[in-house]
Amino acid sequence: MEYLSLQLPGDYQIAPVAGMPSGGVGSVENIISSAVTILITIAVILTIFFLIWGGIQWITSGGDKAKLESARKRLIFALIGLTVVLSSFMIINIFGGVFGIDFF
Repeated sequence: MEYLSLQLPGDYQIAPVAGMPSGGVGSVENIISSAVTILITIAVILTIFFLIWGGIQWITSGGDKAKLESARKRLIFALIGLTVVLSSFMIINIFGGVFGIDFF
C-alpha cells in the first residue's frame, strides 16, 4: 500500500480539514473485516438451521411426495448456499492476499 501514496521528502505534519475523518486504511480494513466475519458467521448459522429444518421436514413427510420434494429442495438449496458462502470466503482471502489486506 505504500506505493499508492504520495511521499514527500522530509517530516511534514499535515493536519486534515476540520470534520474530515482521519482513520486511514486501517480503520476501513477493520470495518470490512468485522462486517465480512459477521456476515459469513450469520450465513453458516442460517445454513445449519435450514439443513436441520429440511431434515426434520424429510423425516416428518410420512411418504407424501410433495412434502418429500419440498424437504429435498430445502436441503439442496442449503448446501448450495453453503457452497456459495465458502466460495466467497475463499475469493475474499485471495483478494486480500493480492492486495495485502488481512480481512480475517
